[in-house]
Amino acid sequence: SLGRRVHLANFSFSDIRSLGSGERLSENLVGVGPDHRGFTVYFPELHLSRWFLERRNSERLIWSFQKTGTESLIEGYRLLIEHLSIDGILLIDGGVDSLMRGDESGTGTLIEDAISLFAVNELEGMKQRLIACIGFGAERDVNHAQVLENIAGITRENGFLGNCALTPDMESYQLYEEATLFAQAEKLQDASVINSSIISAVRGEYGNFHLTNKTLGSNLWISPLMNQYWFFQAETVAERSLFLPALRGTRTFMDALQAYSQVTRGIPRRPDTRIPLE
Repeated sequence: SLGRRVHLANFSFSDIRSLGSGERLSENLVGVGPDHRGFTVYFPELHLSRWFLERRNSERLIWSFQKTGTESLIEGYRLLIEHLSIDGILLIDGGVDSLMRGDESGTGTLIEDAISLFAVNELEGMKQRLIACIGFGAERDVNHAQVLENIAGITRENGFLGNCALTPDMESYQLYEEATLFAQAEKLQDASVINSSIISAVRGEYGNFHLTNKTLGSNLWISPLMNQYWFFQAETVAERSLFLPALRGTRTFMDALQAYSQVTRGIPRRPDTRIPLE
């Protein structure tokens, strides 16, 4: 509605290389459409594309990157940029562990976010490279007091661009909720804990509330912080990382994971802290 053409892509958890259909640009990159045929297990990109067709009468390709190391992902991004004439990239992090520097007492499962951040930060000539984080508090293995400390540091370096909330009356939120629940209801799909937590927060749930059976038995903390979007300059976040340079040159996901594990073993950790509000 703003006159901008938007494409959706995902650093996928699915086996992109084995797909026999779609618009393939490389071994590690394919545009998935609603007409995909063949056996698939967890494949939210496919179901999102089918939601666009069935609920919005729109045929949309969801571009899907194979989970690789940084060099392979950079190659994929360059192919996609040329193919679609992209002039800006917004990385969206479900959670906040893309803001981790590597010295926190709890860093979460950040390696996928780190590979994406490294790859996008390496792209030359890109007018806009941004990060949006949503789902603050959904990752229980992240030290959120140190996340706020990191945001303060990003702010000092003019990399924090502001925040806003998703609310139930927003059409964009309503479509997001509908698409999420559509995909999660399909056969063999694994419900997203973070997306489900964000939906719960926007609906006004609080505390140990479980939207899906997947999280029963665990302890959640749904709160109004989860429906807040935080926006940052990707370059600033990347430059503050203590481990990101170690990911350079990695071809496979295991290469990147091993490089991250090796370098972070030598990074002194900050003392464990908590948000001092009580």
